[in-house]
Amino acid sequence: MLVAEVNIPRMFTAYAEDLGYPDRSTSLHHYQYYCKECNQVFAAAWGRIPGALWHYERGNYFNCPYCATRHEKNVVCIKRNVPAPVRIRLSVKVYQSVVILEVAASTVFFEDNMRVCSGKCKEIFRFDIARQTVKFHRSVEKQGFKIDEEKEIGNPFKLDVFEESILGFFQSSSLANSAQRTKLNELLKILRESVHSKLEKHLGHKAPSMYVSPGQFYGTFLLPIFNIAYRVMFPDAPNLPVEYREPPNIITRSWEAKMISDHGFMADVIALTRRKKDFITALAEVNSIPDKPVVRRILGEDPFEVSRLAEAFALCQNYDNAIRLFTGFKKLEIDRYAKAWNTDLLQFLRDMLPLYGEAGVVHLVEKAKDLELLDSINLYKQLNKENKQAIQTERVKLSDLHDWMAWRHRLQNHVNLKFNVPDHIVKRLSMQTDRLKFFLPAESVELLKAGAELHNCVASYGQAMKGNSKWIVLME
Repeated sequence: MLVAEVNIPRMFTAYAEDLGYPDRSTSLHHYQYYCKECNQVFAAAWGRIPGALWHYERGNYFNCPYCATRHEKNVVCIKRNVPAPVRIRLSVKVYQSVVILEVAASTVFFEDNMRVCSGKCKEIFRFDIARQTVKFHRSVEKQGFKIDEEKEIGNPFKLDVFEESILGFFQSSSLANSAQRTKLNELLKILRESVHSKLEKHLGHKAPSMYVSPGQFYGTFLLPIFNIAYRVMFPDAPNLPVEYREPPNIITRSWEAKMISDHGFMADVIALTRRKKDFITALAEVNSIPDKPVVRRILGEDPFEVSRLAEAFALCQNYDNAIRLFTGFKKLEIDRYAKAWNTDLLQFLRDMLPLYGEAGVVHLVEKAKDLELLDSINLYKQLNKENKQAIQTERVKLSDLHDWMAWRHRLQNHVNLKFNVPDHIVKRLSMQTDRLKFFLPAESVELLKAGAELHNCVASYGQAMKGNSKWIVLME
């Protein structure tokens, strides 16, 4: 049964393709345009000031040279051979246990320079509530060729639909968003509430709202639809976090910050939820995490914390230590190189575990700033095999670990020089007065140690001492 429909007679006033800078001898940026008012194709080169802070490019504001139509803002820039919608029809159909969003569009695309072709695109989002699956079917017709593809969506780590669906064109620059925004929101609401009510009926209990803000990056529809698919697959999961309103690289970085470097485990999680296991139980089971109240609360608030929990429990057998370690992980300041940083962090903690035990590893993370954890990890990576073994044999205190590694790092890169200072110079410059002792070092490693303790460059005088052109007198 058809429950909602929106017809959009025009999506954009013009279509553009960025041709870049074909002539490197000039600073002209070339575009080709297709004016929908008169169906003419033309090219333009906008001026640009090389090296200037603000570029002089006119972009979406121009007049068509054929019909003189003024194009302002409602222009879409597309890549070669990528179809963009001209007209589009959206409809929501509701059946006994299935809800369907159907998208039918006539399209245009740039096939070559100064050549525009037309085509068709049809997309179907099929929300099967009884099977807890959502299928995305896409059919594209271009110049007599037809491409059909179908995939399941809802896995939060597979974002292909964001790049593939024609719904991505419902941006702020589209005429639909400015002229029919209310109708679009109403259709989306009907879709969301239709799926939500049928899901509650299928589950036999209330389910949290499926509403999420679409943000600005993926247009009006894609993120809300993807979130509905995610919730159909995992009904007891919270909605997708706010990071999903950002570009794909930001989303990926948010996973890495939470130690999710490999998300292949989701296939097993999906298989378990299909066998009627709840989402939290499935996450815990697949990642070997104890299914206890604190763990369930953490995953219930944010399922994407599953990898940090898994790493904490892999390091600590004691439940309380593992939860403390997880909490410490969350408080660490992770920069944009989170994936590499976390890999080094976890390897360092694994190596320290036999030396300091679970309590020591937890203390390292909890007191990361005081114990200079990040610098310690970098130093540890640079130590040679002998120095890494020396940590075990010398039983270095946890509080002294950073300074010990810093000294060993200096020492392993230092070529020791033996000094041969004449005896009369040694006697003249060496003395002891009460509690002060003046003496000349016998080898350059003594200068290295003094420089480390005094935070100065005295170690650089090793060659001068060896050649007797300068003498360094130490006092203690």
